[in-house]
Amino acid sequence: MSQRAAALAAIEVPGDSTPWQSLGFGVDDGVIALANGAIRVGAETTSLIVERLDGPAEIEAVAVAVDGIRVRSGASLAGVEQPNGALELDHVVLMTDSIDRTSADVERVLGLSQRRIRETERVRQAFHRFADTDEARGCIVEVVERADLSGTSLWGLVVNVADLDAAVAAGAGLLGAPRDAVQPGRRIATVGRAAGLPLAVAFMSR
Repeated sequence: MSQRAAALAAIEVPGDSTPWQSLGFGVDDGVIALANGAIRVGAETTSLIVERLDGPAEIEAVAVAVDGIRVRSGASLAGVEQPNGALELDHVVLMTDSIDRTSADVERVLGLSQRRIRETERVRQAFHRFADTDEARGCIVEVVERADLSGTSLWGLVVNVADLDAAVAAGAGLLGAPRDAVQPGRRIATVGRAAGLPLAVAFMSR
């Protein structure tokens, strides 16, 4: 099928704003507005909101699924300067028992072609990417296969920050110490479970 451009408008997550504010995010009416996709707090379930940039405004219908992960149509918001220096979403992580099935569904439903496969002795990953926005590069969709899983989940996200050390300091002890990321020249710090977030979150330097 021909590929159709889609941008990530938002990630919807359950829970309230307090844990996010504790990490230094500015939450305005339940929304953390970043340059290439917002985080919407207070949803019933974790899901994706996607904006179609060409063709019909809807994805395939008003609400669909990517291998079981809820997806609906919506408009993107302009990014807002965050108190903790968060700029944009680097990537979202889908955990699955079948990388081939989930990656194919990302391409079929969202129109995001598979860019590459990474395989090591420990992990198998596929990578897709949303369309760029006027403000930032499109968010990466990282699909990770694990043999101990059954089905697919929207497992986590990584946020790029202007100053990782400052963001960790603003997190009031809720983030681990920065360490080298897989991406050369970059560092990453993981938010601990004590923060009470509904999914895994990490901060990464640009």
